[in-house]
Amino acid sequence: MRLFTPLILFLWLSAFTSLAQVTVIITDRQSGSPVEGVVVFTQSGNNNPAAAGVTDAQGVLLISTDKYPVQLTTSHLAYVPERLTVHESGSYPVQLSTAVLQLEDLVVTGQYEPQSARQSVYRVRTISDDRIRAVGSTRLQDVLNTELNIRFSQDLALGGSNISMQGLSGQNVKILIDGVPMIGRQGTSNEININQININSIERIEIVEGPMSVVYGADALAGVINIITKKPDDGKISGSVRLHEESVGQDYGLSQGIHNQSISVGYAKKKFYSMIDVARNDFDGWRGSAEGREMEWHPKEQYLTSGLIGFRKQDTDIYYRLDYLNEAIYNPGDFSGIEAIDQRYFTNRFMHQLQASTRLNKRLSYTGALSYTDFSRRTQTTTVNRNTGDERLALGPGLQDLTEFIGLTVRGTFQYKISDQLSIQPGYDLNYESGTGGRLKEGVSSIGDYALFASAEYVPNTWLRIRPGLRVVHNTAYEAPPVIPSVNAKIQLTEQQDIRLSYGRGFRAPSIRELYFNFFDASHSIEGNPDLVAELSHSYNLAWSWQWLKAERLSVTSTLSMFYNDVSNMIGFGVKPSNTNITTYLNIAEFTSKGFTWQHQLRHGRFEAAAGMGITGRTNQLTETATVIDDILWSPEVNASATYRIPSAGLTMSFYYKYTGRNPFFSIDVDGSLLLNETEGFHWGDLSIQKEFMKHFIAQFGMRNLFDVTRVNNLAANGGPIHGDGTSQPVGYGRSVFFSLTYKF
Repeated sequence: MRLFTPLILFLWLSAFTSLAQVTVIITDRQSGSPVEGVVVFTQSGNNNPAAAGVTDAQGVLLISTDKYPVQLTTSHLAYVPERLTVHESGSYPVQLSTAVLQLEDLVVTGQYEPQSARQSVYRVRTISDDRIRAVGSTRLQDVLNTELNIRFSQDLALGGSNISMQGLSGQNVKILIDGVPMIGRQGTSNEININQININSIERIEIVEGPMSVVYGADALAGVINIITKKPDDGKISGSVRLHEESVGQDYGLSQGIHNQSISVGYAKKKFYSMIDVARNDFDGWRGSAEGREMEWHPKEQYLTSGLIGFRKQDTDIYYRLDYLNEAIYNPGDFSGIEAIDQRYFTNRFMHQLQASTRLNKRLSYTGALSYTDFSRRTQTTTVNRNTGDERLALGPGLQDLTEFIGLTVRGTFQYKISDQLSIQPGYDLNYESGTGGRLKEGVSSIGDYALFASAEYVPNTWLRIRPGLRVVHNTAYEAPPVIPSVNAKIQLTEQQDIRLSYGRGFRAPSIRELYFNFFDASHSIEGNPDLVAELSHSYNLAWSWQWLKAERLSVTSTLSMFYNDVSNMIGFGVKPSNTNITTYLNIAEFTSKGFTWQHQLRHGRFEAAAGMGITGRTNQLTETATVIDDILWSPEVNASATYRIPSAGLTMSFYYKYTGRNPFFSIDVDGSLLLNETEGFHWGDLSIQKEFMKHFIAQFGMRNLFDVTRVNNLAANGGPIHGDGTSQPVGYGRSVFFSLTYKF
């Protein structure tokens, strides 16, 4: 027994040491640095693969095995898998090549349930959090500025940015926060200033071009921009603190430039989660070519706060979210004699959301939202005495005003899966808007838009997916068509090619602002038109995507898309027939926009690039008659972007570019005749470099508006300034430099 016990111990130790024979050392092929977090699987004989472990910070994993030969397989999200066969003990170095990351984006806008963008019948463009950070901006416009088919116009007097898509104005672009429509200073059905959103709270942006009128209403004719906000991760306390400093042109200092501070904290434990975001944007304005006290871009200060609290349990998720905006814009006037007139605009917006989703059984689920928004914008006009500096409220009609909008949305959809081939989605969409204020002609005005809709998705085989839909609307101010139809289809031609087709009928009643709003000051003479009639429209879209090159480290994808929008009684700006000095809203008998985009994406290891071109044509938007309806005015655009990452150094370099071509338009001469003019084209470019260090810090440096654009001229058809006065439109405040520091935990 005394001899047997040491023998047993010796044999056990021998067996143990024989198992610990294989050491795997994994490094990055290009940089030579160790790769942490690589899962290594082992397989011997006919046995199934088994996970042996994960490499440590030095890229090392010790594997115990007593069976040779054994096959080792690596697995890491960012690297191409490697396989090797081991016949004996020892150390084995393995070099990994960076993978082409093409993760399937999960999209929710207009879907029955979250699904990959590749499977959706809608063409959904996703702008990720990484892309938003790479731009290094404090406002959402800078993220969308270089996207094809999206353009902005600036209202410097009121501090707003108006968006257009597919040649249609912002009245036909639905802006959503987590699927709920926003309210701006022009109500819900008019152009929304997207720069009144906290960019630090955005997880991603989903852009759906084309008609979404059945699901989201007729003011989604051109498409939908759905801003998805961040939610906390399970079991973690997470957050970030960001400081951002930016020059305005060449101006920078304590009282010059852009200063942004933000903090975000989220916590999730078991069933409950919560989050809070706070941000301050301080824009000190830009004088530009203005003289005296006036400024071309007016100073603006924003406070943006949001709070979220939610409950999750198995297939049920319910949360409440409150977003608050406080904005102050200062418009100083120059002295005329001993007095100057200053204007200030104060905005407050409370947006309440209650959202819920639950799976009632294996086939039936429900998603609902209740939203209430209280929006107010106060105009304060004061006179300033040059000699004494005394400031008093100015007297006169319209100089002091408080305009308020209240919006209520109640929305819900049921998703029922009848079979693997057929699903249906009935839903309701109830919207109510009320406006009050001195600039509203009728004093108090309200409009209700109540709709029921239903759609079905039929998948008869592996290559075809069809989604027809119907919407029934009751509008309290205008009579809608009996039924508003739409149909979308996705055809999978091959594994690499697919085509998406869509048609949508549209109905849009005039908004409160278009009917009743009057606005007269030194820069504006706008009058509502209570005699407007509702818009009726047809929209057609086609998109062909082709992944024509896909290799281990290389991928190239192209997408060709075309659109055609035909709108009857289009509501747009025009001169008042009885007074050409006043701008009002008019119904244009027939309006069309058409065009195409051709986009390409390339991924090669750590390098990503994209390039595209497009052209958009519009008919005249100036007159109520069809005098020039056959004249399609075309405007081209080109964009490009490039990103290169060096993971071993924590570096990311990004460049974004867009050329916005000349944009023709008609104007009315002093004698009432039509003149063909155009706004000249311009180039825009942004460059940024990000550096991650000490695991939690991100430093960023960049330049915005590389081509130093400030204004673009409006030219007569022969190339000269209109009437020789050199009128122009604002675009930017010149080339600027920015630096930001973010701490993430």
